[in-house]
Amino acid sequence: MTVVVLAAPTVPVLLAGLWWVACAVPLVFIDAQVHRLPNVITLPAAAGVFALLTIDATVTDQWEPLLSSAICAAVATTVFVSMGLVLGGRGMGLGDGKLILSMTALLSWWGWGAAFGAVFLGFLGAGLVGAVLLASGRVRRGAHIPMGPFFVAGAVVMLAFPA
Repeated sequence: MTVVVLAAPTVPVLLAGLWWVACAVPLVFIDAQVHRLPNVITLPAAAGVFALLTIDATVTDQWEPLLSSAICAAVATTVFVSMGLVLGGRGMGLGDGKLILSMTALLSWWGWGAAFGAVFLGFLGAGLVGAVLLASGRVRRGAHIPMGPFFVAGAVVMLAFPA
């Protein structure tokens, strides 16, 4: 949470970050255990982030960051949900797409690079862990790795080093 406090430029953005972290922590444990990111947490996470970012735009009268965040989140979510629908069980789950919605909305407040940096770091981390698990024989090819914890970790890293 310290990372969110230090990265936030205003109180509403701080609250959006804290709200997202409060939602992301249980998602990490749930996804790691049952490979699911439930709507009961992912959807309120997105609603809370967007509501608080809208408050920030209203208070500061700066609407461009909100518009940019909405567009970035829409693009990223469309890509992830499309992958989930097209690839089915072989690709991303729809829960990952809903996590990406709130994560990219929040991070793109600092620019699209922060949002897509978190996604990249999530894939990189999962790939490295998957390679180690394969090499050690702990999993077989085709095993599913929960992506939520890696995306959350990528988001925390990007919050620690905002552009």
